[in-house]
Formats: sequence, structure tokens, C-alpha cells
Amino acid sequence: MANRREWQGDEWQEFALQLVQRRHGAENVQIVPDKVKGDAGLEFFTTCGCLYQCYAPEEVSDVKKAASAMKAKAGRDIPKLTKNKEIIEKLLAGKPARRWILLCPFLDDKEVVASIRNRGLLLKGTNLGFLTADFEALCHSQSDFQAEIDQLKSLSLGPPLSVPLPTAEQVRDAGSTEIGTRIDEKLGRAVGARIRPDQIVKMREEYIKAHLHRENALGQLRDNHAILWERAFEAIEAEEARLIAVGASSTIPGQQLQESMNRIEASLKQALPMLSPGILTRIALGTISDWLIRCPLDFPEGDLP
Repeated sequence: MANRREWQGDEWQEFALQLVQRRHGAENVQIVPDKVKGDAGLEFFTTCGCLYQCYAPEEVSDVKKAASAMKAKAGRDIPKLTKNKEIIEKLLAGKPARRWILLCPFLDDKEVVASIRNRGLLLKGTNLGFLTADFEALCHSQSDFQAEIDQLKSLSLGPPLSVPLPTAEQVRDAGSTEIGTRIDEKLGRAVGARIRPDQIVKMREEYIKAHLHRENALGQLRDNHAILWERAFEAIEAEEARLIAVGASSTIPGQQLQESMNRIEASLKQALPMLSPGILTRIALGTISDWLIRCPLDFPEGDLP
């Protein structure tokens, strides 16, 4: 699966630090605090002489715009090594710098590489005392850290879960399939006699939206957080098995829906305490929608008051 391209700046910096620590060893990586007079052009450095600066372009689909932003970032930060040479020499404490690396989520344009390497050559020509004779400036991306990313995924420490809500068009398209038909049938039997038709339409849309969001969230867990996905799958499967074997404690459809929702949410909170309550609630509601579609949760005509 392709690596995630769109990141917030702080979020990317935190994940990039995990990658660098995984590669070099956490004990060999020093974060450069930026609370006082900035970070001197460095996010962190290693004891083997690598200077890292992180950057996540706001533009992720336009290759030229993203490349231009990356080159501009390097153009701003590489000169800071000269401007802040006294500060950096104190930070390195005698450890020479062999590489300056701009670490980005992706790298599409080789012109970025050429631009940054040229700036590195110009910097080396200034004879900064803390640079080695073979100093290079490079641009790396997640592709250069794939082994580290795979290790983090196996520990369920992969990229932060980012699950955008389905668009109105996606909800509308899904509603025109069997998904919408099944949910219409179930809601019609469960609440059709007690609420207005427009309210049923709103409920239907929310269930479809939750179903799509659940599938996206579980897909991201499966791809990036294998252990968490297993826990979520086991929790949902166990609650479904209980519902099929024992049934709901109430015969009133509204109470059945609320009871199942509460049980799934409680199980997910116990299994996945590290996920936000909002994501857990949407996965739980999406699971109810899934059950309405597949029929583990049903409302026969005879059960209605």
C-alpha cells in the first residue's frame, strides 16, 4: 500500500522522529528544542553525523508545487547552518556533520534532489568547521525508510490514524446500492411507524456514512496497525457472536440498537484505549450499520409493538 502523503507539520515531525530513532537507535538521536530562539535549522541530529530537518508540503497532488515548496524549504534552512554555526558547533560538541537531510513524506521530482545537493556543495565550499570532507545534502522520504515503517506497523506504532469522513457523493452513491436498500428495510420496520419520513432519511444517511467510515478506519488499522486491527476485529466479532447466540435483551427495536451500540463501544474502548473516542464511536455506529445490512441485527414484523 502507498504511504500516506498528506500530513500536518507537527504530526509529520513526530512520525519522522520515530523513523529516525528506529534507524539510528533512539539513544543516538538528539532532538533540537525550538522554544528558545528556534531550532537553528535542525529538528534533530544523530551521533553518526546526520542533521535532519523535516518538512511536510501542504500541496500533495500537484508535483510541481510540492517540489517548489521542498526546494524553498531547503533554500531557507541550509543557509541556517552558516548563520547558526556557533550554536550548531556547541550542539554537535565535536561530532562532525556528514549529511544534512530534508525528510519529507514523499519525493516525486528529481529536481528537488539536484537543488538540495547543489546547495550542499555550496555550503561545503564555505569551509564550515563542523562539516566533513564528504558532506552531502540530501532529500529523503518515507520510501527511504520503508523497513522502519514496516517495523513500526508490526508494533502498531505506524502512521497516526487519519480517517476522513465520507463525502456527500460517496454517501449518495452507497445509498443507491444494496447497502441503502437493506438499511431502508430495517429502519422502516424498526422506527417507520413512530417518526417522520424525513427523519428516517437522515438516520439512513448517518448509518451509511458510519458504515463507510468504519470500513475506512478498519482498513487503515489493517494496513498500518496490524495488532490494533486484530483487537478491533476480535472485539466486534465476539459481540456479533454474542448477539447471534443470545439475542438482544429487549424486543423493542430502538432499545436493541442502543444496547448493541453501547456494548460495541465499550468493547472497542477496552480493546483500543489509544484511539480517540470519536473514532471509536464511529466504528461502533458503523458496525451497527454493517449488522443491519448483513442481518445479525434484525427486526421481524412480529416483534414490533
